[in-house]
Amino acid sequence: MEKEIATLLLDNLTESKLVEISNDPLFNLVLNSVKDGIMICDRNGIVLFINDEYTRFTGVEQKDIIGQYVGDVRKGARLPDSLRTGKPLRGIRRKVGNVEYIADIHPIIAKARVIGGIAVTHDITEIVSLSNKIKIYSSKVKEFHTALYSLDDIIGMNLQIEKIKKQVKNISLSDAPVMIVGESGTGKELFAHAIHNTSTRKEESFVAINCAAFSPQLLLTELFGYEEGAFTGAQKGGKLGLFEIANNGTLFLDEIGDMALELQSKMLRVLESHEFIKVGGTKPIKVDTRIISATNKNLEQLIGDMKFRSDLFYRLNVVHFEIPPLRSHLEDVPCLIDHCLKKLSRKFRRTFTIAPEAVVRLAKFKFPGNIRELFNIIEFAANSCDEGRIETEHLPVIKDQPVSSDLSDMVRISERELISKTLNRHENSVKGKRMVALELGISLATLYNKMKQYGIVQKQES
Repeated sequence: MEKEIATLLLDNLTESKLVEISNDPLFNLVLNSVKDGIMICDRNGIVLFINDEYTRFTGVEQKDIIGQYVGDVRKGARLPDSLRTGKPLRGIRRKVGNVEYIADIHPIIAKARVIGGIAVTHDITEIVSLSNKIKIYSSKVKEFHTALYSLDDIIGMNLQIEKIKKQVKNISLSDAPVMIVGESGTGKELFAHAIHNTSTRKEESFVAINCAAFSPQLLLTELFGYEEGAFTGAQKGGKLGLFEIANNGTLFLDEIGDMALELQSKMLRVLESHEFIKVGGTKPIKVDTRIISATNKNLEQLIGDMKFRSDLFYRLNVVHFEIPPLRSHLEDVPCLIDHCLKKLSRKFRRTFTIAPEAVVRLAKFKFPGNIRELFNIIEFAANSCDEGRIETEHLPVIKDQPVSSDLSDMVRISERELISKTLNRHENSVKGKRMVALELGISLATLYNKMKQYGIVQKQES
């Protein structure tokens, strides 16, 4: 019945009646009560009516537009297009001063004939302002969560290190989860940064968290966030989780072996479904996040002890990197020391050097704390030495060790450095190596033997 009445009214609606309705006080009162801007024109585009909100949006007063052709008063007006084609136009974005709005335009059709048109405008100023604030916030979050290191920051020419760096380049187009294992202090996080910066996600966020530093409940809220009122003490407005922050980027889970079992099951679900639910929430949130994990523990043993889920392990361990301990590539100690001294020189704005005897002693040390321990020793010595020169007596851990009675270690270190520097001056080819051997005064076979002995890998040409 309602549809029949509406059809009857439309059938009786004419252009003259449209003008009559537009001048009706009750009609004016009703349309001035709505929060959207409204403009009505006849079939020729002559403005019949605008409400107060339309004036607020556009700044155009009734006296300046009623009875005028809309195209003359509102430059770029699209309503005449709708009158001409008889088709609606939606989502037309406009801005006047500080007010931004979207206009939806519809022809008024009676008896298959266009007799006028109506434009309804929706204020989106607050929405645009909020969107801009979100963009600024997202940009600041991304700046805070940034990978700081690249493959160039990984120092050393040990064959195993070079092999890992090559593998990182090989998986640059992959989004596969990566597991990095190695003793504490070997630089696992450095590799995680480099993997992200080599990947297609390098422009997005790199978010790192140490799983051993939080209780299970706190780690849960850090990873997944929570809704407002989820628990006593929850901050107003809730909290973004690290998965959301790392969306389209990388989430680095350091010390993954220390994650509680009850949280491991939630991690597994995210990896399988690519979605999660905030603490206290009900709505699933979709995420596209690459996971890089690291641990200094034996996860296979933890699986056997029922402390780590095997299904989660297989999900995380798609690409596997094992970082060697420093004691297995002591030939890299001199270049690591040089790198550390350069950083300290920049930090303290003074030049630091080290005596050859001190380098020899450090190159014989086993470093249970690996590269981190070496850097700590050098920094301690730099703060203890006079005039920026580190001597053997400034080394805190090994100063009581007897001094070597011969120069064999020093010769070995110097020989390796000389060969490496000479190789890097020539192209990586047989011809280049012949030039190196000639320059060093040795045979090509001896050069190859020395490279194998010292674990020297010639840099590839860029």
